Amino acid sequence: MEYKPKIFISCIYKLERDSPQKQIKTAIINKIKDAGFEPQIFLEAGLAEELPWNFTNVYDIIKKCDGAVILGLSRNIKLAAGGTSIGTPTEYNHYEGALAASLKLPLLILSEDGIEERGIFYNGGGFIYTSIPPNADNNWFNNDEYFIGRFNAWKRSVNSRYQVFLGYSGAAKDTANSIITFLTGRLNLKVKEYQTNFLQGGTILEEIEHASNTCQCGIFLFTADDRLDNNQHQASPRDNVIFEAGYFIKSKGKERVLIIREEGVKMPADIGGNIYLSLKNRNDISTVTSDILYFLEKRLFYT
Repeated sequence: MEYKPKIFISCIYKLERDSPQKQIKTAIINKIKDAGFEPQIFLEAGLAEELPWNFTNVYDIIKKCDGAVILGLSRNIKLAAGGTSIGTPTEYNHYEGALAASLKLPLLILSEDGIEERGIFYNGGGFIYTSIPPNADNNWFNNDEYFIGRFNAWKRSVNSRYQVFLGYSGAAKDTANSIITFLTGRLNLKVKEYQTNFLQGGTILEEIEHASNTCQCGIFLFTADDRLDNNQHQASPRDNVIFEAGYFIKSKGKERVLIIREEGVKMPADIGGNIYLSLKNRNDISTVTSDILYFLEKRLFYT
């Protein structure tokens, strides 16, 4: 099982088969595939292939992606002051681009020469941007140095993201290391966790926010760390792990958060209704690995 980063492509759907715009679109899709990414295009490819476009579906698909490409191709030509011809892209480019930006996805903005520099195609918007000549073909996309530099910068941003955030307490470090080994060794996933990936000098809240923006899903270990005063046989997870799990539930959606609860641990009332895995022995994760794999198949690989 190999994870391929999912890339949302915003572009015109219907183009004439042999038109220059069709060649540009095909070349971009091929470039994305060659980078090891999986294109997501409504009515054409990926998870969105058989879905109708609507506000709910586009939000759901983009939220599952690791990056986005906004391809601005001219639909209509209008005359600006002085008689200059300006191309207008599909309005979907602006909506989908704004949505991807709000979700903090790495954005590559590509516009056909002559597209009006407004909205998502404003060159000063802070995203990786380049224009494309109307006669661009595979040779141009593979040899134009400026485009290649812009594309590779965006590609690095996509590849710097993680598939899983693992939240745990210091007392559960050995258990966490076993899970990390399972995720990275067997499944070849990138895992982010506080001991090695949080920046020194930052705040926990800032790092958790950044983690939720750069990780596809979260796994949290609720281990018996703090004994309850009124019940010597029961313990609660560390407050910071509970906080991190709650933050991810809100940010990513509860369907992309997995809680692994050590037996005897009190579940917080606010998230007690969520389905969790029961871990009998923190020194043996073999009882939960198949369920972790099932969770990832459904919420990360979408098999």
